[in-house]
Amino acid sequence: MQYHPDINKEPDATKKMAEINDAYNTLSDPEKRKKYDMYGEAGFNQQDGFPGGGYTTDAGDFFRGGGSGSIFDDLFSNFFSGGQSPNSDSYVRNANGQRVSRGSDISFETHLTLEEAIAGKKIKIELDRFESCVECSGTGAKKGSVQATCPKCNGSGKAQAVQNTMFGSFRTVVECPQCQGKGKTISDYCPKCKGAGRIRVKKIIDLDIPGSVVDGTKIRYRGFGNAGENGGVAGDLYLYVRLKKHPLFEQQDNDLYYKTQITFPQAVLGTTISIPTLYGEEKLKIPPGTESGKQFVIRGKGMPYPGNASRKGNLTVFVITKIPSATQLDKDTKKLIEDLNVKLK
Repeated sequence: MQYHPDINKEPDATKKMAEINDAYNTLSDPEKRKKYDMYGEAGFNQQDGFPGGGYTTDAGDFFRGGGSGSIFDDLFSNFFSGGQSPNSDSYVRNANGQRVSRGSDISFETHLTLEEAIAGKKIKIELDRFESCVECSGTGAKKGSVQATCPKCNGSGKAQAVQNTMFGSFRTVVECPQCQGKGKTISDYCPKCKGAGRIRVKKIIDLDIPGSVVDGTKIRYRGFGNAGENGGVAGDLYLYVRLKKHPLFEQQDNDLYYKTQITFPQAVLGTTISIPTLYGEEKLKIPPGTESGKQFVIRGKGMPYPGNASRKGNLTVFVITKIPSATQLDKDTKKLIEDLNVKLK
C-alpha cells in the first residue's frame, strides 16, 4: 500500500510496486518459491518474470483479484483488530481475563403532538430484548453445577493464532474457540437459557419524556438495552422523538405559522380577533385597511428551545381577507358593493 502509485507519487513508486507484485507471484507459487530458495535470483530468467530480467507489470494487479485481496483482508483485519470484532469497545476483560461483553443498544421511535412535546409525556412501549437469565444468574450453567477452567486457554478466554503471509508469520490474539472467550467450560447447561446466559423477553416498560423536546430529539435511557454476555452490563435504549403534523400550525424549527380569515369589512374597518396558540388563546388587533396576506408576529408563542424552556420561538399569523362568492350576495348587497366601488374610485 505504501508504494501503490495511486497513493505514492514518488518517481520510483511504480517500479517498487512491480517488485512487490513479482515477489508476491514468486512466494505464492510453491514451485517458484522452491526455485528461489535454492538458487536465488539466478534461478529466474527473463521469462520467469523476476525483477531485473526486463519483466514489467501493472502495479495495480497486486490489489486486484481474490488472491492478493484476501491476503490483505485477512492479514490486516486480524493484525489490527486482534481477532475481535471491529466494535472492540464492546468487549472488556474481567480480573480473571475472561471476556465480558456489553449488551447491544436498542433504538425505538415515538411520535408526539406539539402539545405533548412542550409539556412532556409518560409513554409505554413494548421492548423485545435479551435479559440476564435469572435461573443461572447469567452464567449459562445449571444451578449447582461446577464450571471448569477452559483447558485450551487456561481461563484467559484468549488464544494465539499464527497466520503465514508473504511478509512472514504473524501471531494474533483471538477469542478462544473452545469457550468463546468466557474462560470457562460448562458441562451442565442451564435448562432455561440453554447455556446462553440470556433469554429473550417481551416486556412493556414506562418511559418519561421530558418537556421542550424538538423533532429528532434522541433520548438515552441507560441500561434499558440488551443484557450483556457473561455478566456484562446491559446496553442502552435510544428513543427518537418525531413530532406529528399539527392540524392548525405549520412548524419551522422553533417558530409556528398560522393562517386565519377575516371578512372584507373587518379588513377595511379593523377589528380584534382571537388566535389559538399552544398556550391558550391570544387577542390580535387588526388595524383598519389591512391587506390580505398581512403577517402579524406574536412573540414567545412558538416552540420552546431545547434545554431552555423559558425561551420560545414566535407565532406568525397570516391574515387572509375572505371574499364572498357571487352566489352568496343578494341584490341589495351587490348594490351596496357597487355603490362602495364607485365611491372608492
